Formats: sequence, C-alpha cells, structure tokens
Amino acid sequence: MKNPGHQKLLISIDVDSPAKLLSFHRIRDVPFDQDKLDAFYRTSWDRALTFFDEFNIKATFFVVGDELQSSGVIRDVVLRAHKAGHEIENHTYSHPFGLASLPENKIREEIVRCNEIIEKTTGVAPAGFRSPGYSVNSKVINIAADLGLKYDSSGFWSILNPVLRIFHRLLFKNGLSNPDFGLVTSKLSQYPYRPSADNWLVPDARARPFWELPFPRTDLMALPFYNNFNLWAFPSYTDYVSKRINRPCMMYLFHSIEFMDLSDGLPEELAVHPNVKMPVRDKLGRSRAILSNLLKRYEWVRTREFVGSLSKDGGTND
Repeated sequence: MKNPGHQKLLISIDVDSPAKLLSFHRIRDVPFDQDKLDAFYRTSWDRALTFFDEFNIKATFFVVGDELQSSGVIRDVVLRAHKAGHEIENHTYSHPFGLASLPENKIREEIVRCNEIIEKTTGVAPAGFRSPGYSVNSKVINIAADLGLKYDSSGFWSILNPVLRIFHRLLFKNGLSNPDFGLVTSKLSQYPYRPSADNWLVPDARARPFWELPFPRTDLMALPFYNNFNLWAFPSYTDYVSKRINRPCMMYLFHSIEFMDLSDGLPEELAVHPNVKMPVRDKLGRSRAILSNLLKRYEWVRTREFVGSLSKDGGTND
C-alpha cells in the first residue's frame, strides 16, 4: 500500500524512568529519590507532549504502576496527558525484568495492580499492555486477555536480539537485567494479529478478539526500527530507512528517557544507556525529522481506535 493516508502509524512511549533503567543495567548504589523521579516525569512528559503537539499526535503512554502510585506530582502529570487526549496503558506495576518467567499469580498481580492504579488516576481502564524488556510468551498473553485487555504490544524481534543475548556482558559492564531478551524468535509477524492461546507467535483468525501489535524491523538486515535505535544509528541511515520503510501499519516506539539528557540531572552512571549523552536538542531534532518522514506516507491513528477497527474488520492476520 503506497498511497498516503492508507498506511497507519501508531505512536507509543515506554515510560521507563532512570530508576528502572539503573536496575536494567545492574547499576547499584546510585540514589534516585522521589524528588528526582518527580522532576524526571515533569520534564520528560512536558517535552514529549510539546513534541507530539507539533504533529497534532495523541500518543500511547505505557506507564509503571508503582511510580504512578508514588506521587501526586506524577499522577497530575499523567492525568494532564490523559485529559489532553493521550492514552495511558499498562506497563506492569513494578516493571520486573523477565516477566514471562514469573509464576502466573505474579504476572496477574503485576497487571491487575497497574490496571487499578491507572483507572483510579484517569477514570478510564487500560486497554493495552506492554511487558518490560519485551518479555512475553503465551502465559503473559493469555493472562492479559483474560483480564479484559484488548491488545498487547510487546512483540519485538530483530537481528540484534540474539546478538545482545549472547554478547550483552561484553557490551555492558554489569550485564543487563533481562533474562528473556531474545526470547522471541524471527517467526514473529510484523503485522497485527490475533495470537493463538496455545502459541502466541501463531496468528489465529478464530481466536478471541485480543490483538498483538508487534514492532517493525527493517527489510535491510532485519534491524530494529524504533526511535532509540534510530537516534543511535548514523543520521544518513536513519533518514534513508525512515523515508522508505513500507508497512500497512506500524507501531513506532519512543522512550521517555529520549526527551532528557545528562544536563537534566540524570545520573552520570546512565551514560551507558544509548543516547543519554546526546544533547536533548539533537535528539528532538532527529526525532522530528524521522517522524516528519513517516507522516509523509503514513496516517497517524490512536492505538485504541486502530484496535477497534481491527476487531471490526477482522484485522491483518498473515
């Protein structure tokens, strides 16, 4: 499909705070108190909302329940985004890495508690789920569906998954706190589908009306196509791919850390995380160019609206 407006673009943001990223990189004994967490939310969300307002886009924010619960400042920030028309969805209660390996009762608790806090804050129950570190399997999918959610957007595979699974201890000083990174295989579809209850990687048009919205990868070497990688890559590569990637629909992913830099009081130790040292002005400029390229060919739609249309017309199972 090559006609502008026919291809659909979904925009989402994982709200992974510096506290959660320090845990991901196994960086210990670095204080990050509530005042710093509040400041992170105020600054990153203000910049993100301003950025998306430039494009008249309402994004889908995947939030962590315990941080939303921790502070009236954070609840006010999230509620303001909700009132402005952005969607607030479930990114678990405590952001545990390796969610798929946890017992079913723990997975259920993580999702239920986050659902409850989001609904208490916004007055609207979540419809979507994303697992921390994209740790997902049939167990996670079935629990999310059983709890009444409408979609999952954790399916992520690229050629870098197995590379990082093998070499992450060489790439990062302390390794990564994510035992399920690389768990998903190359069999993962790049298009929305109804996952089978027996094997979430298998599309089943007869399955319950619960949808998987996977992330795209490039045709060139199956590299990932999301904002953090695109900021890290050579600008000429990012410009080329963002002008040419061609999908009927695409979930494009940002992270809230991409709207911050070290001058905003982020811990110096987080410089190991991709693009943290890049000035936020440069990140916003490059992100603006990428999104502008995509919007020349794609029509942005709200995620919930898109999922509703899939349920109505049967979707794009392959």
